[in-house]
Amino acid sequence: MTSMRCLHGMDSRFCSICNRPKNLVKNTARRGQGHEASLAEIIRFLNHEQVRATYGAVAKVLGLVPRTMGTKLGHRCVEASWIVSTATGLPSDYGVDEMHPALLQKVEVITTSGELTKRMAAWKDRQR
Repeated sequence: MTSMRCLHGMDSRFCSICNRPKNLVKNTARRGQGHEASLAEIIRFLNHEQVRATYGAVAKVLGLVPRTMGTKLGHRCVEASWIVSTATGLPSDYGVDEMHPALLQKVEVITTSGELTKRMAAWKDRQR
């Protein structure tokens, strides 16, 4: 008996891509997260709490590729300077005058989407 190969080159009975449930959310970055946020909302949170978050953490919450964050953020501004590189802890390609004055007052940087989501949810609850 010969097995049928799927377009992914595997035995079609065992291909996780071909056999995944059709009702799954295509954007796996958001799957299982009870919180969805807009970029504007994330920027408001980071400014209010005066805490930095990495491009990767923000991108994952938004369901984006981290490399696209620069495009999504648009023109450099003080409010968006809280979104930073993992390597440096600073916003990429920002001049000193384009960064928030309080940017380096806290050592803390949010590095995961889960932590960002959790802290934003708590912040929203406090706002009510």
